[in-house]
Formats: sequence, structure tokens, C-alpha cells
Amino acid sequence: MVKALYIDGAILIPDFDEANSLHQDGYGSFKHRRLGLTPCEALYLLDRNRIEVYDERGVKLSFKELLRRLSPRGGLLDRLGGLIRNLLGRPSTSTSLWIRYLIYRDLRMKGYVVREEANSLLVYERGSYPRAPPSYEVYPLPEGMPQPIRRLMEALERAEEGGRTLKIAVVDRRGEVVYYTLREMDFSGRLDDPKDSPGG
Repeated sequence: MVKALYIDGAILIPDFDEANSLHQDGYGSFKHRRLGLTPCEALYLLDRNRIEVYDERGVKLSFKELLRRLSPRGGLLDRLGGLIRNLLGRPSTSTSLWIRYLIYRDLRMKGYVVREEANSLLVYERGSYPRAPPSYEVYPLPEGMPQPIRRLMEALERAEEGGRTLKIAVVDRRGEVVYYTLREMDFSGRLDDPKDSPGG
């Protein structure tokens, strides 16, 4: 089992050989011969029994404890997400991280390599990482959480600029993930033939 260290909010794999093996599978980023894992990567690897995480004092962290320590406090999703956490019977923690983790886990279990971005997840086609760029950008969204159209349009523009397809990942109250493709459509064209119109 690979040993990981939780130090000041970061998860590091100190052994280079173990770190390199994980990195080749699409996990983490190297810094000074140490592999740094993102929160979702660390949670997933811990859940799959590929790593054990220890804090600065040498205490082994459970999944629940690592999730608690990695979760930011006080954001909008934290305040509005209590309902989802309670319905799922999950620990009281950051909904945004929990939602991202559920999506990350779902994609990894389906065989995709997933890299975390600030507000989204980049998804590589099976077998294409690291040779090809990501094909999809996945925007996480809890069910019932209103989203301004402006934010979705910004995500769409960012994805299209990177040559990726935008997928909206909606996590329902049972923790199941449903994916929707978001595309911009132009309805400004004129229909010359009434037979070409919808319902015509």
C-alpha cells in the first residue's frame, strides 16, 4: 500500500517510485520529486485502498476524516448543501467537494482519466492520457441547485476554447450522477419553408 502524507492541507506521496506509478495512471502532479494529489484523487485512492494517508503526527486518517480536513468551510454550497448531506447520510462537510468527489469517482470507475480544474473536471478518452488533450470538461452541479445562465455560458466558452465538449454532471439526492451535454444553438436563422418548421 502506498503511503501518503497529509501536510498543511496537501496530500503528498514522498516515495518517488510509488509516486511515479500513480502518476503514470493519471494521478497527481510532481513537485520536487514528490507527487501532490488533489482532494478528489486522494479520496478516490484512499477509498480504493491504493493509498493510506497519515497526518503530521503519524495518525492514520480514515476516509471520513480526510474528507473533513480537505473540505473548505463556509461557502454557499456548504450553507445550502446540508439537505443533500443529510439525505445521503454522509458526513457534515463541504458539499462542493463531496459532489466533485462523487462525479470524479463515477468517471474513474468508468475507466476515464480525470484531472481537476478550478471549477470543473477535465476528462480524457479511455487510453488517450497523456498523449491527447482532454475531450470533455465536466461541470459539477448538485440537483436542485440553481445556476445562473451566465456561469454555464462561461463554462461552455472555456470548454469550447480548449476544444472540449462541455458536460453538466448533475448529482441527485441519492448520489447518482447524470450527464448532460451543453451546446450553444443559434435560433436566429429564418425558416423559409413552413414544412421545415417544427410541427410543420
